[in-house]
Order: sequence, then structure tokens, then C-alpha cells
Amino acid sequence: MKVLVVYESTLGRTKAMAHAICEGVVASGVECSAIEARDYTGLEGFCALAIGSSTRMKRPLPRVRQILSEISGMNGMPSASFGSYGWSGEAPEEIAKILVERGAVMIAAPLRCKDYPNEEALASCRELGRRLAQACDR
Repeated sequence: MKVLVVYESTLGRTKAMAHAICEGVVASGVECSAIEARDYTGLEGFCALAIGSSTRMKRPLPRVRQILSEISGMNGMPSASFGSYGWSGEAPEEIAKILVERGAVMIAAPLRCKDYPNEEALASCRELGRRLAQACDR
């Protein structure tokens, strides 16, 4: 069992969230890979997925949009969306909407963080990771 966390981050804020999500997964005894969107190759071998992006012009960043346009084989895969923002923060909601359209089962509401994640936000990320790990056991 392994959870995949894919992210695209411009200033390191969404990256910090991704790594905190993986911390929560690993603390629950499940393997986790946090990768940048440019390194995404597919879902094979993973039991759950989280995709995150910073918000730019009210949308996810380009590489995440590309993944979302091509992703397939979700078939009820437990999933989550997350991201940081400076102004409006729509990316996590758009990611979640597309994942559901592709057949994912969202295990939590989209997780958003304004600016750099503080300890409370990082704790929410770790909790999301725990929930992803639990969803792998189902």
C-alpha cells in the first residue's frame, strides 16, 4: 500500500503542505511518495491520491491542470485536494471537482492554506495524510 501526493508549488507553500500530508501517511504505517507534478507518471501501485496546487489566476498551476486533463483509472480511488494561495484560493476546489468527474472518491473537503502554512495548517495536512492512509485499508 502506498499513497501518492502530487503537487505543484511556486513559492514552496504547497510543497510544505504535501510533505506534511506524507508525514501523516507515514505516521499511520503506510508508505508515501510526495512528487512534483512534473515527475508524475501514473497511478499504478498506489492506493490513494492527493493532488495539490498553488492558485494562480483562480486556477491550479499548468502541470497540475495537465495531469487532471489526462488522469484516468480512478475507479473509486480515495483522493484529496489541497493548496496554498495568496489571494483567492480556488485551485483545491477545482482539483476536487475534476477528480470526482474522473471517478475518485474524495475523503475530505479541499484543504486550503493562505500564505505559508503555520503549525495549525500543517497539523491539518498531517491529519489529511492519516485519513488517506486509513482509506487505503478499506
